[in-house]
Amino acid sequence: MMSDTTTTIGIRILDNEYQVSCPESEADELAAAARDLNQRMTRIREAGKVFGVERIAVMAALNAIHDNRRLQRGAGTENPQTPETVSALTRRVAETIEAHKGPGKAP
Repeated sequence: MMSDTTTTIGIRILDNEYQVSCPESEADELAAAARDLNQRMTRIREAGKVFGVERIAVMAALNAIHDNRRLQRGAGTENPQTPETVSALTRRVAETIEAHKGPGKAP
C-alpha cells in the first residue's frame, strides 16, 4: 500500500480563510465539501434566524448529517456511529472557529 502525500489547501467559509491539511488524493473532495459547507452556512446566515458563526456551523453540520442519514436509510446503509460522529465533528468545528476568531470579530 502506498502512502499518500499530505498537502495543505486553502478553503473559504463565511468570508474566512482556513488552511487545512489532508492527503493529496482527498484534496479535491475536501475542497468540494468546503464549498458545500460554505453554501449551507451562507443560506443559514442569510435566512437571518440563526446568529453567530458557531451556531451557524452547528446548524449546517446538523443539516448535512441529517441529509446524509436520510440518504443512508434510503440506501439501507445507515451507520450506528453517526450520532457520535456528529458530536465529534460539531466539537471540532466549534473549536476551529473559536481558534480562528480575530480580535474584535463578533462570534
